[in-house]
Amino acid sequence: MEPVGHVDVAKGSSVVQAFRKRNEPYGKAVDIEHGTSGFEQFGEMLGRLQAETGLAPVVILQATGHYHRALVSYFDRSGYTYYMVNPLQSKRAKGTPLRKVKTDALDAWHLAEMYYRGDVKPHRTWNETFTELQHLTRQQVRHGNLCAGEAEQ
Repeated sequence: MEPVGHVDVAKGSSVVQAFRKRNEPYGKAVDIEHGTSGFEQFGEMLGRLQAETGLAPVVILQATGHYHRALVSYFDRSGYTYYMVNPLQSKRAKGTPLRKVKTDALDAWHLAEMYYRGDVKPHRTWNETFTELQHLTRQQVRHGNLCAGEAEQ
């Protein structure tokens, strides 16, 4: 089995954990800041893992609003294969409530296990125009809801 890196994405920082193979963690979970130095820290971890195993690791992360976008951009530039999991898909596979007590270590194990079982598929890449259109549409909906709320008052 190939090595896996897991990213628990949050606002401003993320927790990363790597696995040599199924049920065999590589070091401990580490908190990285969102920015060049944090991303490079994770890249160095993946590089050491690749040197040790002889296989290029893949990265698993959950889509979390827009917070994952900078990481995905880094993975694209660095040539890493990544799989993005919808949080609802992860919840269904785990069979637990979405907002149950959350631990980053358990999330890492769970998403790595989903990958090793073959439950995740490669993430589709969108043309930047579609990403911008999605962002613009969300802004329009948000603005429309704000205007509708003001009209009701």
